[in-house]
Amino acid sequence: MNKTDTSKNLQALAFVEARGKTAIIGALDTMPKTSDVKFFRRVNIGSGMVSVIYTGEVAAARAARDAALDLAGRIGEVVTSNVIPRPHSRIYTLINQKSGETAPAESAGKKLALGMVETEGFTAMAEAADKGIKTADVIIPGWVTVGSGLTTVFFRGEVAAVRSAVESGSEAASKITKVVACHLIPQLHSGTEEAAPVGSVSGKSVFNKVDKSDALGILETRGITGLIEGIDAGLKAASVIVQGWEKIGKGITSTLFRGTVADVRSAMDAAVSGASQAGEVVGSYIIARPHDELDKGR
Repeated sequence: MNKTDTSKNLQALAFVEARGKTAIIGALDTMPKTSDVKFFRRVNIGSGMVSVIYTGEVAAARAARDAALDLAGRIGEVVTSNVIPRPHSRIYTLINQKSGETAPAESAGKKLALGMVETEGFTAMAEAADKGIKTADVIIPGWVTVGSGLTTVFFRGEVAAVRSAVESGSEAASKITKVVACHLIPQLHSGTEEAAPVGSVSGKSVFNKVDKSDALGILETRGITGLIEGIDAGLKAASVIVQGWEKIGKGITSTLFRGTVADVRSAMDAAVSGASQAGEVVGSYIIARPHDELDKGR
């Protein structure tokens, strides 16, 4: 990995995150009226939570943020705010990525560990991303939101580097808002890379076509951190196929395991155990002989 950082040439980023449109419209208007800042992006992450991001010199960014907080707090509900004085160059491109969109995780043939920091809100996720990538030699393939404001950044790299990025990113984010989960998977299964938006190393499919007669295992979690650990643990425990993942709403995510009854049971046991340690399991269920009509409605 070749880590580059041109943060010295980048302007500060000012974040204001609010619930509802009234406060955000007020922030959008008052920030450029207060100081010399320019609009960068607006991000919606669900449950009425919206982040507005402006760029400018550090003093200007802080003045604009403060003015927006004062106004937004009077006319609506402010969730949080932040100013990143010297953002890493990757943070600018990360903010412009869509939720779930991933960049390739180039590894020069090496296995890359996976680290996750899941926060309540986009603002804290961006802070975690910036702090993590400044702390250690890691790659950030992307970020994802799953509803209810739950937003996760992914770190890839050598185990020690990813651990440092997760620890520093989580600590920085916790000063802004609640950190829902932070987790490290030292050796990621190649199937997990294919099923989840964590950055693919191989780019090759490891899954076969699903047979409708295969047993079906369903795992649901709150947030995506536990789900990814569950997927990885399940794939490592048995010969099963993962049929991707899905956002259900209100921060709930789910995945499906397919295979023989014995394999699905083994995978689900491991998946529920792993997901419970990394996050919150909402539900799990095994269907030994799924009906032919099931796939039409799910």
